[in-house]
Amino acid sequence: MNALISSFILVFASEMGDKSQFMAMAFATFIKARTVLISILIAALLNMGIAVLFGSFITEYIPIKYVKLLAAISFLIFGLITLKNGHEGHEKIRKSKYGPVFTIISTYFISEFGDKTQLSTLALTATYKNPVFVLLGATAGIFMADVIGIVLGVYLGKKLPTRLLHYISAIIFIIFGFITLYEAKTL
Repeated sequence: MNALISSFILVFASEMGDKSQFMAMAFATFIKARTVLISILIAALLNMGIAVLFGSFITEYIPIKYVKLLAAISFLIFGLITLKNGHEGHEKIRKSKYGPVFTIISTYFISEFGDKTQLSTLALTATYKNPVFVLLGATAGIFMADVIGIVLGVYLGKKLPTRLLHYISAIIFIIFGFITLYEAKTL
């Protein structure tokens, strides 16, 4: 039980104010909250599952630098699409042939791959040697932190003008794109 509680607390705390929480908030300003919630839960479960199952094995074959570079490019593309097309950019994401669920899952998955929450989950798995409870605790922690971001995104979506939300959303994606590029550069 310590593995479950420790994993939840550590991952929840480290996720507060993290880029994926802001990304969930940004998506929730223009995609239905339920869709964002389901997508985030799936992506979080995949990321934490990878940390628990494969650990550092994956980074032997795919350098984390390249994963972060891919995440940065995704953030920048979403930000630029939103800046350029505003509401039309959001409609392109919503109505893409892959749909908003795949878009959110892939963006979130790539952005969290190799992030501190995934690395924490890897360390917790090694410490507690209880992968099921670590997986459940870490996934619940990251999901609950992102629920806060989604609720805030839905609230802002109702209170602020759409045009302003497009700019805020675009700026969030672009900022995290540059942050992630910097992180990739320093690896």
